[in-house]
Formats: sequence, C-alpha cells, structure tokens
Amino acid sequence: MHRILTGTAVLLLHAAAAHAQGEVPAPRVDYHQHLLSPTTAVAWSGPGLAAVPLPPEFSRLVARRDSAFEDSAALARLYTEDALILTEQGAVPEFQRGRGAVAARVATLFGRPYRVTPVDVRMEGAAGHIAGYLTRGEADAPQHFGHIVLALRQEGDGAWRIAHETMSFPGPAAYRAIPADTLIALLDQAGIQRALVLSLGYDDADGPTEEDPGEYGRVRAENDWTGQQVGSFPERLVGFCGVNPLRAWALEEIGRCDADSNLSGIKLHFGSSGVDLRDPAHVEAVRRVFRAANERRMPIAAHIRSSFGRQVPYGREAAEAFLSHVLPAAPDIPVQIAHMGGSGPGWRDPAADSALAVLAAARAAGDPRTRNLWFDVASVVDLDISPETAERLATRIRQIGVERVLYGSDMAVGDNLTPRQGWAVVRGLLPLTDDEFRTIANNVAPYMR
Repeated sequence: MHRILTGTAVLLLHAAAAHAQGEVPAPRVDYHQHLLSPTTAVAWSGPGLAAVPLPPEFSRLVARRDSAFEDSAALARLYTEDALILTEQGAVPEFQRGRGAVAARVATLFGRPYRVTPVDVRMEGAAGHIAGYLTRGEADAPQHFGHIVLALRQEGDGAWRIAHETMSFPGPAAYRAIPADTLIALLDQAGIQRALVLSLGYDDADGPTEEDPGEYGRVRAENDWTGQQVGSFPERLVGFCGVNPLRAWALEEIGRCDADSNLSGIKLHFGSSGVDLRDPAHVEAVRRVFRAANERRMPIAAHIRSSFGRQVPYGREAAEAFLSHVLPAAPDIPVQIAHMGGSGPGWRDPAADSALAVLAAARAAGDPRTRNLWFDVASVVDLDISPETAERLATRIRQIGVERVLYGSDMAVGDNLTPRQGWAVVRGLLPLTDDEFRTIANNVAPYMR
C-alpha cells in the first residue's frame, strides 16, 4: 500500500499541474462506484478463525506476555536467549535477534494493551506453537488488528519460553460501511461532480447454485439501502440495483427497483452470479433480464467477465455469445461494459483483451448491435500496468471510440484507488492524447443526463 500511495502521489502532482494549466479537467462523472452497507461490511469481514483453548503452561506464558506488553524487563524473561522476532508492518519487514532486542521491540510496538487470541496450538515434546490474532475490544465484539505466530521451547529449567515470534499487520479483513456521504467526500477531493452507484445486491445472491431461503430478502435490503443512500444526494448520485440474472426472482426485483425513483438501472455481475455464456439456459436467463430492462427503459451496467474461481472460460467465445445472443435483447437502452470487459486491476488478464477485441472490432465496424454500448475503465489502469498492456488498451479505446469510454474508479477498499488517485494513474500511464483524455473526462452517458 505504501508503494502504491507514493507512486500515486507523484502522478497526482503531474495531473494537478496539467489541470492548473487547463489541459484536462477532472472527469464530470465517476461511472463505477459502490456503497457498502453495514450488513454487507460485516458479511465481507467474516468471523475469522475461532479461538481455541491453550494448555495451562502455554496459557500462563501468553497471559504474562499480555500483561507485560510495554515492560521490556518483564518481557525479556519470557524469551529464550537466542530469540528471534520478525515484524511485518507496512512495507519494511524487520528482524531482531536476542532476548533483550526482542523484548525491547515488543515493548515499543503498542501504545495500549492488547491480547493474543489463539486460533491454533500444538505441543510436541519440548517444542510448541501458537498462532492467533492480536486483539482489542470486548470478548463479544473483538477487534483483531494483527496476526501473531509464536514458536515455543521448553528449556532446561522446565519453563516454556518464546524462541521465535512473528507479528504482521493489519489483521484479518475488516470492512467498514461506506455510506453516501463518504463517497461524496471522495468525489469532492477529485473535483468530480457526480457518480453512478452500482448496488451490491447481486453479491447477496452469489453463484449459480440454488438460492438459500433468506437470499432474496438480503438482496432487497441491499438494493433498498443503496436507493435510500443515493436519495440523500439526488443531484450527485444515480443508483442502479444489483440482480443475479439466473435467479427466479430476478424479474420481480427488476420491477421492484423500477418503482424506486432512486434506482434507475440494473447492475449485473456475471462473475459473481456464475453466468456461463456457453450454457444455453444461462444465456436465456440473461436475455430475459435484458428484455425486461429494455421494456422498462432501465440501462444496464454489466460486468461480463466470468469468474476466475469457478473456472468458467472467458474470452472471444463469451464476447461473441454476448454480442450475438444477449445484447440484441436490449436494442433500445444503454449498456455499460464494466472494466473494459475484464475485472481489473491492471488489465493483465489476456482473456479480457480477447473479449474486448470482439466488442471493439464490432464498434469500429459500425455493427448496429453496439450502437448503445459504453465502456468504463474502472480499475483497469494501475501502477503495475506494463507499457505494452497500456498501449494495447489505448488501441482498444480508439477502436471503440473515445466518445464511448467512461471514467470509473470502483469502490475505494483494499488496494483500490480513490477516484482522485485513479484519474491520476489513468492520466499518467495510459498513452492517450490530452484531447482524448478531455473527451473521456467530459463524456456524459444518457443515464447521467
């Protein structure tokens, strides 16, 4: 993360200088954003591994370590003479060796108490092992902020001591809700006027498997929450509801969203939903959704890249099926292809280029099926993109026509960039002209007018 932010800062300076000279404005719209409801934030964070009991001698050692967290003299008595510690904090892992050095390191790492929550323990003769979380907070609402592994040794005096310790940060993934006002602040930092908010409702109906009993209720709740949040900033945000097109309730949910004035379109995620465009039943299900959207004049934002995890093939064949069998079912509405036909980041997936090549060639040839297609660049350009990949992406953009390419940055979680950082990286690493960037920045799709 440190490397990404540092590199981005350099590019931001370049973009800011260009903007000051009036060369290229900030984008008018971020066309690929998400909010994150409190319910989904908890679901994404996951429970982590369950705590396990320790043998009495290990429990006493850990308790002494917890209570002496900033007392180097007390800590030193808990380590072997040749103890070794590795701390992985930020971008610079660091070793210290020896009882005194290790104790001094541990005593200066934290400013307030914490505890070790063991999730794995082993004892074999005079050797032992504890793996766990570094934890604060109440027992019924623990906050795991780091990971720890302790290798233990029983020495000649019979006492168990720590011979090797590793601590790494942060802890297990812990997501926080992203309400509309958080997104508005990010847009303001970037000088971006508006955003298209794509509900994560589809994520509550993950995969092509049979739905569970409470699934549709969760989908409705996520879409409703997104609509309510978007409605707090009607001049700044436009909302699309999230749907799994393979579910029996898909058309019902589209009709329900159509009745919500804050949800004017549909977000589909073929990867999350497990859509396989080689399967005729899947193609027909997606066609039904496209027809329903067309009848209701609801635009679609579609992540058409199949999931890596489910090993569904993706590339030219999938794009041809989409172009030939799915897209004609919605001839009258705009369809936004997310991530330039891929998934991001960095657009290093060869399958994404082979799929986009089909759609770009059709656009370049004036194929009438593509007359309402738009493409967003969300997360496809990052600091690791190679010059060759960036050049190939620029070629596809020119085939499509820069007037149909939209800026998007995706949700700013994990390693994803903020809207401001994303635009700086796009400006700095994508080999387009200032005139082409200006066109992309000023593009306004019909559903944002």
